[in-house]
Amino acid sequence: MAKTNTQKTKAPETDAPTRAGYEVKVRIDRVVDYENSRVKAIASANVGPFAVHGIRVIEGQKGLFVQMPQNSYTKDGKTQYSDIFHPTTSEARTELYNKVLNAYQQQLENSQAASQFEELGGPDADMPDFGQTM
Repeated sequence: MAKTNTQKTKAPETDAPTRAGYEVKVRIDRVVDYENSRVKAIASANVGPFAVHGIRVIEGQKGLFVQMPQNSYTKDGKTQYSDIFHPTTSEARTELYNKVLNAYQQQLENSQAASQFEELGGPDADMPDFGQTM
């Protein structure tokens, strides 16, 4: 009987590794502001060396939730969906979902701050208008 190598190797250290040893980085690709749309944002995530695109932030009856990218298919006349990518543990799911929702909230805050800044006249609002003279 052949002996198998069961030694675990530790993943390289990163800025913010998770318990599993990989880093999860999330960015909001687009904020959706269509009237009556339940989709509020589209996000992407880098999970260790893998990239996941098409993660959706959805407004549901109980608040915001995260929907993973999906394929749809018809079975017995009904449309069904299957996730293309999904976390396999509850800890990984919680971490990914929290990071996506936090990135969305941060994006909203940044957008609000930028629009308030523009309403106040931008960076040169209190500066006199200087022209070039000779």
